[in-house]
Amino acid sequence: MGPNETYAILMMIILIAAVFLGLPVALVMASLGILAGTLAYGSAIISYQAALNVFGVMSGWELLAIPLFVFMGVLLEKADIAAKLYLGFRLLFGRVRGGLLIATMGIAILFAACTGIAGASVIAIGLIAFPSMLKYGYDKRLCAGAICAGGGLGVIIPPSLMLIVYGPVAGVSISLLFFAAMVPGILMGLTYIVYIIIVCLIWPSKGPAATVEELAEYSRTDIVKLLLYAGAPPMALIFAVLGGIFFGFAAPTEAAALGSLGAFVLTLIYKRFSFKMLRDSCYSALGISSFIMWLVLGAKFFMTSFNKLGGGAMIERGLLGLNVGPDWMLIVMLGIIFILGFVMDWIGILLVVVPIFVPIVSTMGWNPLWFAVMFGITLQISYITPPFAYSIFYLKGIAPKGVTLADICYGCVPFIFLQFIDLYILYLWPQIALYLPGLMTAAK
Repeated sequence: MGPNETYAILMMIILIAAVFLGLPVALVMASLGILAGTLAYGSAIISYQAALNVFGVMSGWELLAIPLFVFMGVLLEKADIAAKLYLGFRLLFGRVRGGLLIATMGIAILFAACTGIAGASVIAIGLIAFPSMLKYGYDKRLCAGAICAGGGLGVIIPPSLMLIVYGPVAGVSISLLFFAAMVPGILMGLTYIVYIIIVCLIWPSKGPAATVEELAEYSRTDIVKLLLYAGAPPMALIFAVLGGIFFGFAAPTEAAALGSLGAFVLTLIYKRFSFKMLRDSCYSALGISSFIMWLVLGAKFFMTSFNKLGGGAMIERGLLGLNVGPDWMLIVMLGIIFILGFVMDWIGILLVVVPIFVPIVSTMGWNPLWFAVMFGITLQISYITPPFAYSIFYLKGIAPKGVTLADICYGCVPFIFLQFIDLYILYLWPQIALYLPGLMTAAK
């Protein structure tokens, strides 16, 4: 092992230690990239990093979709769709045991398609649904797990920010990634619903049906009006955005711009627009987008030096040298992602691991779209696996009194196993992810 590879190993060790210590990941990655590069190649690496990497990241057309989709998601959240939609779904499924949880999961799938941000879905659904479900005697642990898992669908269902970042890093079309992830994402939501139905059938006290008196307050016409009013416009917007990408009328960035415009129009339709709302939405979208772009830039600094020092090639040789078949190689790679999910946030894992894994995916002969969805589902599990569990922390921050962190963690456990089941289903039937991209390619 040469001195350069030693620097690469030290970079990875220091990065993991910094994550444990809670230091700013973007700053640590950029600093390590510059420092290790300077030690190995001299001060010229600084100008190289500053000029080429910064320009490359900030001029990337694909990454422009990030602030636009974030802005679209924030506006849809400000439109306050969830409250009326939740009431409509609650009445629709009122006679079914666990009806409120089924409604919650339906809204989670819709919100995932609206926002692409897991945190927004968990907070919005948690604020609206959690108090109501507890009021009607639902099991708090089952509710907590459903909200965390359902909110996490924003990681995989397009327009997922994870997919938008993954595409340029892995050299894969964002458009194809969107349609590769759509069916698996919906499948995960349906898996959760089936689990909820089974649990509530076996233990009715965990999800009691709505009372006859409550349902009598609304006619079928009222329910239909609620669902159409709160559900049809945002769904039409989502179908327009994804349909434009599917049929080749617009690239993801252009579709994101149209989506933002459509979301703005929805705030007018729902009479939620005000200049304060617009200002707050801009600030919120700017904060989220800036955070992501700084991480992308820091990771670019880190990976440029890491790969130049031979770190990526060394890990690739180590994995390929395991002398195992493709199945075990996949288990090892997804296992690495799963373990890193305990200590790192999703974007740090993606930006560090994906450039190393891409050549191995090619060597193994795997379809890059299929692997991307497998990667995304594994990464989604990290949202509900402590200690770095974003969804759990989001929900704890807004949970009603009497709901402890232990309740939320315990409630998430069954959904972790369900996600592994979905992962295995996708492994057995790759066409679940590849069918729509194939149609999309044929349509063009």
